[in-house]
Amino acid sequence: MSDTMSPTAIAASQDERIRQRAYEIWESEGRTGDPEDHWFRAEHELAGQSQERPDAILEDAPPAAAVEANSAAAGEIADERWAD
Repeated sequence: MSDTMSPTAIAASQDERIRQRAYEIWESEGRTGDPEDHWFRAEHELAGQSQERPDAILEDAPPAAAVEANSAAAGEIADERWAD
């Protein structure tokens, strides 16, 4: 058995998280409103959470490693020895 999820399983899992969050939004608004709007908002919220995660990991890194990782993510060279 493989520990990795298939692309179909990943998509189904993501859809389930979005569905649950959209339902929470619907309930918080008195069970009224546009279901498509709730879905879009849930999708947007969850996408924002996944984008925030790398920053949280950087916060836990030692300062030098954080600077290096941040520079690498920005496509910069962190060490002047490697600059032309």
